[in-house]
Amino acid sequence: MKMKNKLKIAVPLLILSISFILFSFTNDTTKNYTEITSVSIETLDIPENIKAILDTKCMGCHSDETKPGKSKSKMNFDKLTNGEYSTGKVISKLDKITKMLSKDKMPPQKFLDKYPDKKLTDEESKLLSDWASQTSSMMKGE
Repeated sequence: MKMKNKLKIAVPLLILSISFILFSFTNDTTKNYTEITSVSIETLDIPENIKAILDTKCMGCHSDETKPGKSKSKMNFDKLTNGEYSTGKVISKLDKITKMLSKDKMPPQKFLDKYPDKKLTDEESKLLSDWASQTSSMMKGE
């Protein structure tokens, strides 16, 4: 194996290991979402409380089970969690989740006009945003 290939594997694993160690020393009990203790480069594990929100409010448009379209092509939670995306792309998608939620752009109003029960509560939006932000930061080694 060439040195360049070894570095492609070793550097992200080292960053992830250091991030995990640093993260495990923080203990903020004021957060009301499930603490993330590790992130795999191959797959992204989603805590049950976050998964429940995604399943009821997001997966109808953003999964492999939905018809092809703009929403599925921009964010597909199945691809996010099954290892199809590179680590950089996962980080980018998580950052996009945080950005879209902070601007209150998801779900879009046009969709909510038709399906008002899919509106995220303030608590759900905060939980998703905090999870995405924390996971992204951890993957970046911050």
